[in-house]
Amino acid sequence: MGALNDKVASVMEEPACAKNQGKDGKERKKGCGKALTPGAAAGGCAFDGAKISLQPIADVAHLVHGPIACEGNSWDNRNTPSSGPQLFRTGFTTDMGELDVIYGGEKKLFKAIREIIEKYDPPAVFVSRPACRP
Repeated sequence: MGALNDKVASVMEEPACAKNQGKDGKERKKGCGKALTPGAAAGGCAFDGAKISLQPIADVAHLVHGPIACEGNSWDNRNTPSSGPQLFRTGFTTDMGELDVIYGGEKKLFKAIREIIEKYDPPAVFVSRPACRP
């Protein structure tokens, strides 16, 4: 068990981050080893936090208007309990690329929403837009 604990401790070490630069060697090794705040995204971005908040609404379509990688952590990975609807298990994305960002990607968004409505007829389509760019 000691080897596993050592491995976990080494992963948590972030000697190059700005916060750790001013710490002594012992404190620097603690890195990110702090307790999580309830309701906060666990190490993810604000977009990930938004996905976590919306995920329990299981009967709607969740569409990510962004790069495909932003939908990489699918809804199903978070084990949303549902008494019936299973649409949350399908992750939809517009798979935006660089040109879509330059030109806005409105056509891709419109097409994706229309396809979701035609195929699944959900009561709503939630569109999320990550702040990152491809």
